[in-house]
Amino acid sequence: MEKVASVITTVVLVMVVVVIEAQSGQSCRTEAGLVGICGPIRDCPELRNLLLLVRGGNAPSNSLQRLRKAICSFINNEPLVCCTDQTSQPQPPQPLPPQPQPRPPQPQPRPPQPQPSTPEDLLPTNCGISALVDRIVDGEDAPLLAWPWMALLRGRVSGRGSRFFCGGVLINNRYVLTAAHCLKQNIGIQLEFVRIGEHTISKSPDCEKGRCAPTPQDIQVSELIRHPQYGNPCRECNDIALLRLATPATLNPLHVVPICLPVNPIRDMGFSEQQYQGQYAWAAGWGSTARDPTVSANPDKLQQVLLRVQTLQYCEQLKRNYPESRMAFCAGGEGKDTCRGDSGGPLVLSNTVDTKKFVVGITSLGPRVCGTANTQGLYTNVHYYVPWILANLRP
Repeated sequence: MEKVASVITTVVLVMVVVVIEAQSGQSCRTEAGLVGICGPIRDCPELRNLLLLVRGGNAPSNSLQRLRKAICSFINNEPLVCCTDQTSQPQPPQPLPPQPQPRPPQPQPRPPQPQPSTPEDLLPTNCGISALVDRIVDGEDAPLLAWPWMALLRGRVSGRGSRFFCGGVLINNRYVLTAAHCLKQNIGIQLEFVRIGEHTISKSPDCEKGRCAPTPQDIQVSELIRHPQYGNPCRECNDIALLRLATPATLNPLHVVPICLPVNPIRDMGFSEQQYQGQYAWAAGWGSTARDPTVSANPDKLQQVLLRVQTLQYCEQLKRNYPESRMAFCAGGEGKDTCRGDSGGPLVLSNTVDTKKFVVGITSLGPRVCGTANTQGLYTNVHYYVPWILANLRP
């Protein structure tokens, strides 16, 4: 019986691969059986407009499912879709327009001068958009597509080979935000690369419900930027860092999307930094799920947990050495928290209309025993450090 199940599984996987083997420009069939052309979504007005509605939060309830089913192949991690719209087909040549009669020369106005760019221009506008909005609480497996901005740091440990050791979050195609304590020289880990687009570490490709994600991207780091005041005046102070990728990450509207930064929370999210308190935020990572610190229980699949942003008595102890209370805040305390190995990963809040996700915290410090009631995790306040982040970004 086990052999039969194995054969069936193999056949199903082969069918999935065959379905998405169409090349760009080749004919394909839609879910409804109509003949179309397999090509980029930008060349298919109907599906392109549907994707824009999804990003704006105004799409019908089955729109994401329709977009996923339209995928017919991938080129360089970009999904191709099966399009029946006539505008995606090759068009017959148009007759040349009549030649205009020459006009007498007119004085030409001075061309507009380019406006100076600002660091904020380096942040993407299409950020924080997740293809999945329903997530599971209390430290469960995260669904595929739910966290397209997650990053994994891999390094070589002295005498123990190579392993993933911290998390991070993609903020544009060249920069990953993480915790400075992940990059301390005295911990004996030499950073090798950053992995983008991972979900289940042991699987490649990651597949759920007949749909597969592109292969994760392993990208070397060209510049490591720790906050210059990290560890001063307290050991945990200024626990934030940037990693500049040696080559740009290949973005993908479903699988690799940068998260938004809360540059101006009221403008961007619809509420102030002070109003984080009392809200429920999402954290994710591949860190330990064990409650006993002597037990190593690192999950293979990305984990997620819903935590309340709140200040309990334990939080005051964690922050007692901070010179400025806004530098960090606490979340959890109800038997759930992020844990060892989740360091550097994001704490995420949605804007008021739930169309975009913002990284409001970076996992910095937690209790020795994970998931202990009335203890909390400490998160670096990203909004407090936005000026430093923007000052260190470059094209």
